[in-house]
Amino acid sequence: MKIRISEEGKVKFWLWIPTRLLFNRFFATLLPVFAGKELEKYKIRLTGSTCRKFVREFYKCRKKFGGKLELVEVQSSGGDLVKIIL
Repeated sequence: MKIRISEEGKVKFWLWIPTRLLFNRFFATLLPVFAGKELEKYKIRLTGSTCRKFVREFYKCRKKFGGKLELVEVQSSGGDLVKIIL
């Protein structure tokens, strides 16, 4: 995952986090343990198997679209540009 914030062509902030570090079977199995109580407030049931299925389909979609998924591209009125690419 790449997060890039730039202002009029100059890069102000750049952060690179390996996508495999966030989207893997181990993390998908642990996510319901940590997020389960918060999601129960909204009546959302999350299990490890559904998270693992999501991760598997995420990588299939990413492969189909050429290896990059651009989630966010926002430009403010002040000239700041924010991009989040998976």
